[in-house]
Amino acid sequence: MKIKVQKPRGMKDIVGDEANFYLKIKDLIIDFSLLNNFKYIETPIVEDEKTFTLSLGATSDVVEKEMFYIKGKEKGVNYVLRPEGTAGIVRAYFENGMISWPQPVALFYFGKMYRKERPQHGRLREHTQWGLEILNSEDPFADFFIIYNFNKFLKKLKVENFIVKLNSLGCPQCRKKYKSNLVKYYQKYQKKLCSDCQRRLKINPLRLLDCKDPNDQKYKEAAPNILDYLCKFCNIHFQKVLELMDYFKINYELDKTLVRGFDYYLRTVFEIFVDGHDFALASGGRYDLGEVISNLSLPSVGGALGIERLKVILDELKISFKPQLAKIFVAFAGEETRPKAFEVYEELQNNNFHPQANFFKISLANQLEYANKLGLKYSLILGFQELSRESIILKDMDYGTQEILKLKNLIQDLKKILKDKK
Repeated sequence: MKIKVQKPRGMKDIVGDEANFYLKIKDLIIDFSLLNNFKYIETPIVEDEKTFTLSLGATSDVVEKEMFYIKGKEKGVNYVLRPEGTAGIVRAYFENGMISWPQPVALFYFGKMYRKERPQHGRLREHTQWGLEILNSEDPFADFFIIYNFNKFLKKLKVENFIVKLNSLGCPQCRKKYKSNLVKYYQKYQKKLCSDCQRRLKINPLRLLDCKDPNDQKYKEAAPNILDYLCKFCNIHFQKVLELMDYFKINYELDKTLVRGFDYYLRTVFEIFVDGHDFALASGGRYDLGEVISNLSLPSVGGALGIERLKVILDELKISFKPQLAKIFVAFAGEETRPKAFEVYEELQNNNFHPQANFFKISLANQLEYANKLGLKYSLILGFQELSRESIILKDMDYGTQEILKLKNLIQDLKKILKDKK
């Protein structure tokens, strides 16, 4: 069979077992987030480009070369597919009057993000993120609480071998002197840096520490430590975060080179890594996009976990989410028995038997062939005689044996049969 069109590069269809995984992990995340008092939010996949160009930083890789633009303008506005979730949520906070809600506002989302980058292991151009945001709180407990919840969820999934990498980027005031000394340090190696970093040295020196070029990696270790430049307020804030991490025994290490890829971060930043993997499973930090979006300060903190990357980890750990498997198929012999067979099917559903059926094929032989392909253990077969006698045939699909069950006792008898066969 020749297919004339294919899915876009870096995107995928989610079907079969993978579809079951996404449904289950989404259910778990929704229940977990609501239990921990985060309210659900869903923002548009399409946003005004300024939502991101104003907030992520003009020199970030996402703004410079990774955003998907939608062809054509509407009233002079350029629209893009969202590359991340935070900026749109801050926009929604102001646009939907959340400033009048009890503060702070804790929100979570689960949705698709889009980045025009080279597809890689666990990170596609279309990828799924679970995000947590706490808006309008300066308190360092909010920083801790975001990290704590990702930590708690991973442990709930039986993922244990991970570590939280932490740093503080300070505020614009204490970062000014640090940037100056960072530039002085890197100027010694300017001609040896990649072309991107030579440009970053002039316009955004902090991004030098986020360079992924292997040749430039070696210069990071001896670079000035931003923690030595924190002002009193930023230092106290970060120390309180660390005290909470210690108190609740969350495994972490300080990483002076951790800066994250967006310009909006300040003070606390974090990334979570699982042993044996070089990609961050979750990441985030503190920010204030209020003035960018609405000319009002909005100190906030948040983070996001990549679902595709989580699946890579869980697959390696052989942790899977199997759906409730059906064991019983409901079949019928002809059009006249179909309505009653459907009643039986609904009764089984209502009693959590998770039955299968194919009510779109009238032929009993075709139905049983379908049941065989599904690999089900039992078939309930309603024929004309059984219909008149208020009974039904239970067939063991492995051995071909049959027995007659009364419809009035069906649920009770099936529970006993399935229990005895375990």
